[in-house]
Amino acid sequence: MSADALPLSGLRVLDIGRMVAGPFAARLLARLGADVIKVEPPGHGDPVRDHGPEQPSGRRGESGPLHLYVNEGKRGITLDLASATGRDLFLRLVAESDIVIENREPGELARLDLEYPVLERRNPRVILTSVSGFGGDGPYRDFTASELTLFAIGGHMFRSGQLDRPPIRMGGYPAQCNAAALAAYATLLAERARGETGAGQQVDFSIFENQVISHAQAMVEVSYYGEETGAHAPRGAQGIRGVPASDGIAMVSAQEQQMARLAELVGAPDELGRPNPMDPAGSRRALSEHLARWAIDRTKREVYEQAQAMHIPASYVAAPADLMDSPQYRSRGFIHEADHPDAGTFSTLGLPFNWEGAEAPIAPPPRLGQHNAEVFGELLDIKPEQLPVLAAAGVI
Repeated sequence: MSADALPLSGLRVLDIGRMVAGPFAARLLARLGADVIKVEPPGHGDPVRDHGPEQPSGRRGESGPLHLYVNEGKRGITLDLASATGRDLFLRLVAESDIVIENREPGELARLDLEYPVLERRNPRVILTSVSGFGGDGPYRDFTASELTLFAIGGHMFRSGQLDRPPIRMGGYPAQCNAAALAAYATLLAERARGETGAGQQVDFSIFENQVISHAQAMVEVSYYGEETGAHAPRGAQGIRGVPASDGIAMVSAQEQQMARLAELVGAPDELGRPNPMDPAGSRRALSEHLARWAIDRTKREVYEQAQAMHIPASYVAAPADLMDSPQYRSRGFIHEADHPDAGTFSTLGLPFNWEGAEAPIAPPPRLGQHNAEVFGELLDIKPEQLPVLAAAGVI
């Protein structure tokens, strides 16, 4: 399918976000065919460029894995939004665009005089998607947030970990990436509304609220029982869980209805597959011992596949290398290869759904300011000879 037939072809997005949440939301739109222009400060760019490890032979700030992922498929320009000339150029770009995505510090757009009413005056059809820790109003509006603080205050940390240890958070950037996916969804809803009304709007997205809705059953539990439940409150009996394999940890989530199949799999006595109602915990412990002896001679993937073959819920603790080697991902075309002048050939991910023509071809992220001449010339009719003057003034 040609690029102009992709779902979001013809849609232009200005990405003035930083790090993960805003840029990843924009990246999702780029994967569907939108023309996403990443706007970065001249000289140093988005701080995400500083997150390594980088390719030793590459240019500094160009080959960090996080940057390669969240900025894939975009065009890149540099622009100092704090300067009068840079702000004017940006507003001219807004007039030629459909969407602006940002996740800057609370109040930063106001200090730059680039709040939504300013953008709207320049382009009444523009959509501004603002992704922030706590949303654009309320008592926490101006508070700063990080992956750790959002995981804690969003309630997930209370329900994670073991009873006798401090709470933990998930690795990576799940709070921001999950928020980015829904922020992209909300942006497309605003785009659809614009098609009906002709007017743009501001989408005010709260990562904090997104954290809470992903485990909203906890609020229902409190309303039912009037008490807190989770990892750091009393919990009911759990099924068999982690077990060491020869090369890592396998996870077997066998509940009572799967105990007979598990006993058969690991060669345990039949009676252990029928938990003793007088001592169910003792039955689970005994079956766990058989499972441990059986698993230690097998790889974690063998444990997973043999248990699943008997319809026993199982998995394993997958390292990044395991994910890249997953036959499921490979068979569905989820993992792609891309080439970058600094990073070389690297693996990246597509979208987690398949339908004909859904994704744009894989394109590497831009080098800092790579498309200055192209974008400024195409959209603002700035001549190539004018670019060195703007660069010398620190505008681009």
